Amino acid sequence: MKFRSKKGQLPFIELNGEEIADSAIIIKELSQRTGLDLDASLTHEQRNVAHATISMIENHLVWVVMWWRTKYPDQVLKGYKVNLQHALGTRIPNGILNFFFKFAFGRKGAKKVKAQGMGVHSPEEVTKFGQDDLKVLSDMLADKPFFFGDDPTTLDVVAFANLAQIYFIDKEVSYALREYMTEHCPNLVGLVNRMKDRCYPDWEDICTTLDLNSHLPKPPAEETKDKEGTKDEKEGDKDKEMEPEDKDPEKEKADEKEKDTEENKDKDAK
Repeated sequence: MKFRSKKGQLPFIELNGEEIADSAIIIKELSQRTGLDLDASLTHEQRNVAHATISMIENHLVWVVMWWRTKYPDQVLKGYKVNLQHALGTRIPNGILNFFFKFAFGRKGAKKVKAQGMGVHSPEEVTKFGQDDLKVLSDMLADKPFFFGDDPTTLDVVAFANLAQIYFIDKEVSYALREYMTEHCPNLVGLVNRMKDRCYPDWEDICTTLDLNSHLPKPPAEETKDKEGTKDEKEGDKDKEMEPEDKDPEKEKADEKEKDTEENKDKDAK
């Protein structure tokens, strides 16, 4: 399983053998190849507003969340219920994996956040930045189902992708932005849940199994058992082939008697 694109980014997709990274480029490529445009109904002015808002989310709000993650990596593991052993498909104990995650993720992430500029601010200032971004989004959404009406557009997709990472943190983990969003921006909570129900009806399965294709039909259980049974039978036949054939006691006695007779004849001849 690949955890990063060649650019070192997430998300990324592989389409017909071609790797495409960065959500904006992915959406653009898919729109061009499929002829489907999420923003087809938007006016020129609305497209400009969407572009500016997406830039705010991806180049500001994202770094507010990243600051929190690098500052409290242990809270990230608890808040997102991350089982690194399961996610990485390894048998290395989670205690060891968690230690290296906190060290590597926190150290590297902190450097990036500081280089971007968010890391030089105090916790109170960073939190206020995030709250202001959430307030802007909440005011834009108002009482509409989606930002520009009854149907989702690219802005709704981008907003969901980032707001979900704030809202779905486990309730046992304290996070100021989630609490602010829940208390002061209930319409954003509604947007997140509408997008989840509309796009991810298999949400619980994805979160439980980490199966990226949980929406695809799986082979029936009986068929799986039949395949396993056939495999066991083949292995059994193979083992039988490797085992020596059963010996016939009567045949062994006859062979020994014949051998003794021939030895006696040789002695008499001498």
